[in-house]
Amino acid sequence: MTAAQRGDGEAYRALLDDIGPSLMSFLCARARGHLDDVDDVYQETLLAVHRARHSYQPPRPVDPWLFAIADHVLARHMRRHRRRAARELLVETPPDLSVEHPADGAADLAAAWRRLPAAQREAVELLHVDGLSVAAAAARVGITAGALKVRAHRAYKLLRGLVRR
Repeated sequence: MTAAQRGDGEAYRALLDDIGPSLMSFLCARARGHLDDVDDVYQETLLAVHRARHSYQPPRPVDPWLFAIADHVLARHMRRHRRRAARELLVETPPDLSVEHPADGAADLAAAWRRLPAAQREAVELLHVDGLSVAAAAARVGITAGALKVRAHRAYKLLRGLVRR
């Protein structure tokens, strides 16, 4: 770990290879079958180890430091899992989400779209239809990124108001 902290890539790779099996065993034992996605927690733990590698203090043993990180990641994952499970509602058949007249909403949106000023419509098209980043869309139009954001925000606000009516 000390060599990995100094930037030795080979030592870091060897460290990850060495800790992998014991880390996976630790996570499986701690999850005790309550977790279907141990592989995800393993990956999250490796990322957390990478982010916290500066906090390791040589010549202390690596294992307690590693397992403390793994325990923290696992606890956080289990809390998220419990919160999600508490909100889930299992039903035998999914609810019917059909809309009576879906064309009415589309017509309202199309009419609202046509009422947008051209510059605002262009900003939304560049961002959401063409999928450009704010910086790329602003460069294409020849304005600053902030000005493009303002145009898009005004378009969203105007569309919401027009469709609500």
